[in-house]
Parts: sequence; C-alpha cells; structure tokens
Amino acid sequence: MEATVSLPSLLVERLMSSANELDLSISQYCQLLLENHLQDEDNVITADPSILDPLKLINLDENRLNSTLAGNPLTGGALSGHINRLLPLKYGCRMLWSLLDEQGTGPTIHDFRSAIRVSVAPVRTLLKEFDEHQGRERGSRTHSSFPNGERAATNRFLNHYMIRRARAGETDPSGALYDFGLIEVDDSGRVQFTESGKRFVREPNPIIDDTLEGGPSLSPTERALIVSQVRNNMGKEWAYMRHIIDGIHIGSNTPSSLLSRIHRRYGPGTKANWSESVIPHMRSGVLGRMQALGFIERIFTANRVEYTITPAAIHILD
Repeated sequence: MEATVSLPSLLVERLMSSANELDLSISQYCQLLLENHLQDEDNVITADPSILDPLKLINLDENRLNSTLAGNPLTGGALSGHINRLLPLKYGCRMLWSLLDEQGTGPTIHDFRSAIRVSVAPVRTLLKEFDEHQGRERGSRTHSSFPNGERAATNRFLNHYMIRRARAGETDPSGALYDFGLIEVDDSGRVQFTESGKRFVREPNPIIDDTLEGGPSLSPTERALIVSQVRNNMGKEWAYMRHIIDGIHIGSNTPSSLLSRIHRRYGPGTKANWSESVIPHMRSGVLGRMQALGFIERIFTANRVEYTITPAAIHILD
C-alpha cells in the first residue's frame, strides 16, 4: 500500500537535517522513526542495571574458553551497511561466553539466538537511559543498534549483528560476529569462539564491566583488536575504510561529497556495482563503524554535519 502525504516545509527541513546527522536517506530515517515509535509504544520494558551482571568479567569462568576454532572473516566485500555500531559485538561475545558449558562447548545457532532474543530488549532500555543521562549525540548513542522487543527488529538484530544460518545457495553463515571472524560453527553445529574472539571477549569493556558513566563503547584495546582483525584479515573492508579516511582527509567531509566519492569508486558500473539505493546505506554503516573505532568524529553546525579524521586515522595515512 502506498500513499502520498503532504508535509509542512519546516518539518521536511527538520527531517532532512536529522537524516543527515545519521547519514540516512529521508525514507530510511522516516522508517527508523516509525519503527522506534511503535517499539516504544508497544514494548514498555523496565531497565534494571543488574541485567548486565551475568555478562561482566567477574562473573564469567575463563576456564570455559578452552575450545576455539579457526575463523573465517569476510573477505568478499565490505561489511553490510546494517552494521553501524560495534557494542553489539561485545554483547554477543559475552552472551556466548555465558552460554558455554563446563567443557567449553557452545550452544547451537538456534539456542544462541533464542537466548539473545529473550534478554536483549531490556539491554536497549538500559543503554537508552544511559545515553539520555550522558547527553550523547545521535551518532554516538549506544542503544540505537539494539532492538526493543518488536519481533521484526529483534530478528534484524540477530541476523545482522549476531549470526544467521547459511541460506540456500550460501556456503557460510553471516552476521557481524561471524563476519568479523570472532566466532565459528563446528561440525556439530555448535557456536565457538575463534582465537580472535577469545582475545576480544576477555578484554574489559567500559560499558558492560564498568559503571556506565560516559566514554566510548569499546576500550582502546578492544578497538585495537578489531582494527587488527580488519586490517589483517578483511582486505575489502579495510580498503573501504581507507577510501573513506582518504576522502575526508582531502575534503570530502560532508554527507553529499562523501556519497559522490563512494559512488565513483563503488557505484553502478564499477567492480563492486553497488546500486544507487545501497550506497547511502553503505556510507552510513562504515561511518558508524569508523566512529566506534575512533577513526572519525562528527561536527554539527546548525543543520549541517561534517566529518573529521582523528589522530588514529592520520596514523593510518602515514
């Protein structure tokens, strides 16, 4: 069903401004607003800080991290634009750790997803309260990638951030945990950590392990581990990040100019051949990931957003 709706010009300007802040198209931003409104309306969940206790380092048994598999990081292209935050990686890894049995054997994909499905919505609520208390700007809010409890949103979170079984015609599972090479599935269908995942999950996290008082969603060491994984094992994702860093460095530092740069390298007719509708989505995803890794910052002036690279990104250029 389709319908045409007339909106006041002032409201359209506000929508465009907010969409630009999130690096989304107007249609993507309006869909996000509607989904969040319906979720908040239909799913009133009380946030209890103790919900993170089972995921804290002090409550997890390191002896259960004795079984790892070789990873299979994504090498065929850049990561999906749906993956625009990295705190879900930490959450998913800690959830997996909490589900390992005494022998270190992990759950099946079904059981792993089921455990997350019943526990993730209150985490979003807690993180949202934290974001509001800290006054975090839209681009850095920790709760935005977590689902509230609506079934479709939870399924997207599980498919994009956690793990999804390989479908007909596919050879491997997908999802950020798998694509980053942090987890693997053994011959019996059990989800296990890789060595990279084991190193990542053991690091203290400023939000899960500490006091939820400001700061980045990942520690410097956690960021370094993810950067090393991408740089050494995910060549096309690393090349895409480099393309963005180079572009911002030479002046393509607004949503529109960066979109044009991505279009020339990855758009229709190129080897990547991303469609016109996919390019804004891929821009949004990589900018979110790079901000989480400390490579870029966003500067807001009135209705305009600009990107700037950090010293960590400059070090990559040198």
